[in-house]
Amino acid sequence: MTELHAEIDVLEGELSEPLVGGAAGLLKRTFAVLRLARGDGTTGLGEASPLPGYSPDSMAEVSDELQRLTNAPLNANPLASPLDLLVDAFAVHPLKHPASRLALETALLDWLGHTRGEPVHRVLGGDVDRQSIPIVDLVLETNPVSWPACIDALLSAGATHLKLKVGSDLDAEVAALQTIRREHPTLPLRLDANRRIPFKALRRQAESLEALELELIEEPVAPEDWPAALSLPLPFALDESLRDEGLSQRLLGSGSIFAVVIKPMVLGGLRASFAVAELAAAHGAQSLVSHTFDGPIARAITAELALALQTELAAGLGSHPALALWPPHRIAAIRDRQIAPHGAPGLGLHFEEDPDA
Repeated sequence: MTELHAEIDVLEGELSEPLVGGAAGLLKRTFAVLRLARGDGTTGLGEASPLPGYSPDSMAEVSDELQRLTNAPLNANPLASPLDLLVDAFAVHPLKHPASRLALETALLDWLGHTRGEPVHRVLGGDVDRQSIPIVDLVLETNPVSWPACIDALLSAGATHLKLKVGSDLDAEVAALQTIRREHPTLPLRLDANRRIPFKALRRQAESLEALELELIEEPVAPEDWPAALSLPLPFALDESLRDEGLSQRLLGSGSIFAVVIKPMVLGGLRASFAVAELAAAHGAQSLVSHTFDGPIARAITAELALALQTELAAGLGSHPALALWPPHRIAAIRDRQIAPHGAPGLGLHFEEDPDA
């Protein structure tokens, strides 16, 4: 058994440009960094960064909970399976907040990967061949009139998959999307409404949306409108609904859900994410991973999760403004707009300077 000593630091700063969707109006971003260190210097990093207005937990709650890990060393067995390692740790430290749970799981698996000299996706899923996974670019412009020009610029920069936030004015948004589709007939497009589309508007535009041949449309309506929405021939994806076990079970059981959007920061870590992926597969739905405008530590573990799950749909792990608050860094699994297998130990995350400096 090995003793790991925990340290908690907080990084925060003002955003240089606004975010969209569930983060609209957010002016700053805050991250808690968990560092687990063994006496020989081997460390593991974790991150808790609940998104205000979206996540079920707050930074104050998460910071208080993680701070308790510094009261005494954590005992960890480097020879244990990753599942046993996590189960044993949480039996002693039963963290309840989703972001806290992800931070501890990430730090333990990063430490285990460094100890074994293996990347986390191999620690989790074994030494098997894995394919690269594309990354989708999120359009941060909210005015649909500007979407065609934004998409042209992103495509020129190398984007291959695009995601747009919708729901403010569906008629105008559909008109812009029709222009985009005429110019780019094969471009993979997905939409995310964050439950903002009134059902009557969705029903009115259902035929036009179907004609767009969208890759998927995430959380189009409020929970009470889901039963009616399921009758529409659209490729629905679950995101916020996954936090409600009863609702997600009913929706997946309908057979009308195309995919689930796995966000470990909100779901509560990797074990919870694997459970959601298994549930989706049991009902014929696909999985993809995504962020909540997280920092690089959470971005790295989510990329490792995608490789372990070997998801096929493009991952929502594109660059975003909150990453500029961190020191320059590179993530071994993220190569331009692809998540690719690699051999770097742990998270494969390298900072040019200490993120706590």
